[in-house]
Amino acid sequence: MTTSPSFTWTPDDEPGRAFPSGATYVDALQNTDLCFRDTDLAGAEVQVDALGRPRVISGNFAGVFSLTVADGTRYAVKCFTREVREQAARYRAIGEHLAGLDDDWIVGFEYVDRGVLVEGSWYPVLRMEWVEGIGLIRWIERNLDDPAALAALARRFADLVDALRAAGVGHGDLQHGNILVTDDGVVKLVDYDGMYVPALAGMTATETGHRNYQSPDRTAADFGPEIDRFSAWVVYLSLVALAVDPALWRQLRDQDAEHLLLAEPDFTDPAGSFPLATLTAHPDPGLRALARRFEDVLLRERAAPPPLRALDTVTTGAPAGTALPTWMAERFEPHVPAPLPPVRFAERPKAWTLASWSLMALLPLGVPLGVLPEAVAAVDAVALMSWTSRAYDRTAERRGALTAREERRRLRAAREPAALRVAQLEEEGRRLAELAENLKREQDDKRHGLQQWHNSRLAAHRQEVKNRLDRIERDRRAALARAHAEEQRLLALRQKQHVRTELAKATLVADAVEGLIPAQVANLHAVGIRSAADFVGLHHDLDGPRPVAMFVLANGSRVRVGGVGAAEATRLDQWRERLTAEADRSRPTALTAADRRPFRERYESESAALDDHRSRVLEEAKTAERDLLETLRVEQSLLADERKSANTALTRTRATHDRELAEAARALDEADRAAAEATARADAFRPVNYLRFLRFTITGRG
Repeated sequence: MTTSPSFTWTPDDEPGRAFPSGATYVDALQNTDLCFRDTDLAGAEVQVDALGRPRVISGNFAGVFSLTVADGTRYAVKCFTREVREQAARYRAIGEHLAGLDDDWIVGFEYVDRGVLVEGSWYPVLRMEWVEGIGLIRWIERNLDDPAALAALARRFADLVDALRAAGVGHGDLQHGNILVTDDGVVKLVDYDGMYVPALAGMTATETGHRNYQSPDRTAADFGPEIDRFSAWVVYLSLVALAVDPALWRQLRDQDAEHLLLAEPDFTDPAGSFPLATLTAHPDPGLRALARRFEDVLLRERAAPPPLRALDTVTTGAPAGTALPTWMAERFEPHVPAPLPPVRFAERPKAWTLASWSLMALLPLGVPLGVLPEAVAAVDAVALMSWTSRAYDRTAERRGALTAREERRRLRAAREPAALRVAQLEEEGRRLAELAENLKREQDDKRHGLQQWHNSRLAAHRQEVKNRLDRIERDRRAALARAHAEEQRLLALRQKQHVRTELAKATLVADAVEGLIPAQVANLHAVGIRSAADFVGLHHDLDGPRPVAMFVLANGSRVRVGGVGAAEATRLDQWRERLTAEADRSRPTALTAADRRPFRERYESESAALDDHRSRVLEEAKTAERDLLETLRVEQSLLADERKSANTALTRTRATHDRELAEAARALDEADRAAAEATARADAFRPVNYLRFLRFTITGRG
């Protein structure tokens, strides 16, 4: 929880320049000593992602980083990716106005012109107090099983809207991402870039807010204290609906959707909106009335919505999955009527009283007459019981008791069908709740399965493309290797030709080799050896006790030269090798440009063809990926239609069930009340019985 907010600012930034991208800021914030030098953020620890890089929360035209300074204070630092006109002046006006308020929703900030150094230039930042809270959607998902908490949040949000209106403030972008809820339930608003305060009157908006929370008619010209009216209706209606019926969260929105229960298509076409129709037909009267009022706003007042009119109370529903919400379960509270005063006998029958006294008087007279007292008593008792029983049956109290008890029996019996009907509908409600959960699970499985199917196809496609590109690169390397090998072969040939040419210049004459005489030279010429280039070496054959030198000609044949012994042949070969060594030293070490041109041209031609092939592969890959994505979208659309159709049918079934259950609950409630009242009336006749009547007849005491 933050302390009291503070607001400071510095002069405006220079206009008209480009701002860094979010990725550039990520790179810069890897060294906070450098990018925040000469500020109290220098050396701050920045929160990082799984790859160890600064973690950024990207917005419309800014990225937000979490930094913790040396004393442990944590800040949210917003780095802008594009310039906002009159940004510093706007924040100055906002800060001055908010400084005069004492509302819980406010988060302190500091606008700093020379805030962050990126690639040698300073850019402004907005340093905000860090709020320990979670976004609205995550908070809702955590509290779906606590409708009372949802109702409380709806009330707090309505209070926040009233506070904004009283302060003359328009946030400009009331949506789930800018609404945070702290651990103690305080609602905080963040992102004041598009905020309106009275000092900004006459300006236009810098943004028009999240499309799933704003009127489709809103433009930048709509900039005043009333700019939050439409989004306030959207958020409040969703919170009230979820407090009443948490199951609506899964029925009316897709997982990971960027909205609450309603979105832009519901605003542009309210008549065709299934979520809105579900809310306007909901069994809860409060929710139904609120939804119909918002529907009227969409149809008649969308461009200029009226102020939010919050409900006096929000009926909370049972947690998702239970049989009955509170608005329906309260009908089953037992009715206990006030007890009635007991009925007592009011009038003694005089004739029957005299007769009973006469019979009792006969008992002592029976002795002188010789009649046994037991016989007299028996006759007396029988007569008394007969007379008094008839008198008891004729009393109004007795007749009333019989009537009340019969009515009690009848009404208790009449209650049983109503109770059975409610029990059946309760069981059906549990089955519908289970069906809804199964349907959601089945839909989630289909959605995940579709995504996995797409991912597997995409992965297989990309692997195939990679294989094709790898083959192209292998072919390119092979073409380059061939060109290089051919150049080396040609170079070897040119070197060999150079040596042969140089050797051919060394003609064989008598004084060319020591000890060589003209006759021997003539014999060498006779076999074709006229220069050092005409033979390539010697081969010694054994012919008797001494070896015979055989000259190996350039064509590989061997010849014997008459008159040239082994010693002379060896000196000739040494002469040739010496000349060869000299020629090797002067041989070319690289091909000429003319020699290399054919190989280079052939390689460049092959490489260009491979480039064309690679481009075709990449283009085909992009087309295939687009086709795969389009197929996914079509399948997702079909799945969404299937889901909507199934959810629509289920919602209608549940609405019919809830209506029938409400009617059955009313009938049971009426039967319970009637039976309870009949029981109370019958209980009032408990003092009415024969013995009490007899005592009343004899003694007058009922």
